[in-house]
Amino acid sequence: MSKENFEKQIRKRMEQLDEINEHGIFKELKGTVTDFNYDTKSLTMTFEATKFHENAFGIMFGGSLAGMFDIAFGTLTAGLGDYSVAPTVQLSTTFLKGIPTGATVRTEVEAVSTGKTIMNFVGKAYVGEELVGSASGTFMTPRPFKKFNTEK
Repeated sequence: MSKENFEKQIRKRMEQLDEINEHGIFKELKGTVTDFNYDTKSLTMTFEATKFHENAFGIMFGGSLAGMFDIAFGTLTAGLGDYSVAPTVQLSTTFLKGIPTGATVRTEVEAVSTGKTIMNFVGKAYVGEELVGSASGTFMTPRPFKKFNTEK
């Protein structure tokens, strides 16, 4: 994929994410693409740890961090391919520090490999300059993508 196509696909995915229903996980996490780089096959997104994501300990629920990585990896997948959806095959998240409610979480993700059927990613999450989590993920590149939900 060319640099121009990469940037076009990332911008297209950003528009699609803006159109997702208002109660979808992306909207609830208030995600924003802040940077992407074709040469390093990387992407940075920020998310908000709102009260909606608070757990019984008064910090962000760990599943929200996993969701942040899933969205960031998926967005990068869209930039690296000619499709807008790539199913998650595997996602492993390491939680290093509790994330306070109200914090802005920055995820920095990059592609490790981009094959014809599988893409692998790694990422780190920060609050300010503090590392709060890391993740790795594997995504299937659809050729063609089978739509499982047939309801209209």
